[in-house]
Amino acid sequence: MFEIVRILYKELHYRRLKSNPQIAADPEKFRKQLRNAGDIKRGIALQSVAFLFFGFMMAGAVLGAEDEARAAVMFATYAMLPFIMALYTTTVNASYATSMGIFEPLKPLPVETGAKYLSVLLAIDNVPAVVALLPVAAAMAFKYGTPGLVGLLWVLVGAFLGHVLGLVVFTFFGSASVGGRFSKLRTLARTLGVILFISMFYAINYLQQYVNEHYEEVLPFFSKYSLAYPFSVASITDPFHSFLILLGYLLVLVPLYLFILGRLWGRLGEGAKVFRARIVGFKAETHHPIVAIALKDLRIAFRKSALLVGLVFPLFIILPSALNILVSGSIREWSVVSVLFMIGWVASVGIDTVLKIDGQEFEFLRSLPITVGQFVRAKLLVMNAVPITASVALVLAASYRDVGTLALLPAAVILPLLTSSVALAFFYHGESELSVPETNFGHVLALMIINGVTLGAIAGLWYFLGYPYALALATVGLAAVQAFLSR
Repeated sequence: MFEIVRILYKELHYRRLKSNPQIAADPEKFRKQLRNAGDIKRGIALQSVAFLFFGFMMAGAVLGAEDEARAAVMFATYAMLPFIMALYTTTVNASYATSMGIFEPLKPLPVETGAKYLSVLLAIDNVPAVVALLPVAAAMAFKYGTPGLVGLLWVLVGAFLGHVLGLVVFTFFGSASVGGRFSKLRTLARTLGVILFISMFYAINYLQQYVNEHYEEVLPFFSKYSLAYPFSVASITDPFHSFLILLGYLLVLVPLYLFILGRLWGRLGEGAKVFRARIVGFKAETHHPIVAIALKDLRIAFRKSALLVGLVFPLFIILPSALNILVSGSIREWSVVSVLFMIGWVASVGIDTVLKIDGQEFEFLRSLPITVGQFVRAKLLVMNAVPITASVALVLAASYRDVGTLALLPAAVILPLLTSSVALAFFYHGESELSVPETNFGHVLALMIINGVTLGAIAGLWYFLGYPYALALATVGLAAVQAFLSR
């Protein structure tokens, strides 16, 4: 099995490198890049080392906790990392890996559980996030003993939970159906279904918060420990009960995983479903190349809901903070500003999704008279469709109580554009032809650090000198990065 996965992993990176003309044109450079990128052990090791840096920082926070209960709560918070990364990477990379056609040779073979190869291939990208929690679990075990060992099991279950849910999203929402009388309605229903599916976790967490605040009233009806991940991780202070809850998760997840594998392989064999209900008129439309590419990407994302998850999922990370501001008794300007910075910070994560939208069809784009600048700016529009909409919606909602927050509208637009532009400049530095740059955890991690420093400088100027100076710096930075992309 591992040999097949190794070949698929190398084939995926081979096709990705072939789509980069700067690398494909140089045989020696191509062989070197393929040797590095196509090696599973090397790739996992390099990315894990980068994540271990943050793991030791989190471990220090656990060691500095005042008591076991506080350390368990901190550990439960950190346990969101492997879950989020597994859910995000599985949903996004599943569409990309299948669109590249690397599983086509397996379909005619008598392989009953062929989907397990896709599952393992996707799970490889989740290993660094799990490795990042190893120092935290070790710190917990060093200070408190058994709770740290149970916590390590919860980290593995959390990554498995995110992976299974990612496969569920891809299996039931990721396929594209083309045509038919109700095609737009099906697309809308799929989109709403994905959003509601992810929102379900916040509803469970909200319920858990309510129970904690009113536990004396509902104590006769609810058990002491929550069943909602990651709050269930905090139960490691009582290892026996925590282990029972963990077994309960596995009793549900393992059968669901096996069921999804069967459905997934059948779905991969179906391809796109085409409905022919009636003949409709067609009107050719022309757009500017930037607008045309952006519209094409958005249509593909809405048809393949697994890609849509990649575009909207980072915003769910900051959704609780935004809701807390809107439901609070008073609106403080700096609270709104902090969420705007968070949206700007996570906006750049969408680059991994937008670069994987085209799949095998990228070769067709290269045959069109499209410049790198036009291609990059189209991706910039797609990356910011959701973040800018969310930022503007937050400011408008906050202005209902405080009209003065309307002054933040320029920042709501410029901050996501700035970080997304930095992301594109980071990946397309030195590129003179259309290509799909290599993206992995290490690259995204470095990008997040760069954008964190960028936004930190703007936030510091905002805090000490005021909003106009920070807005001026962000505008100048955006203009500078855009000028760099135009070269």
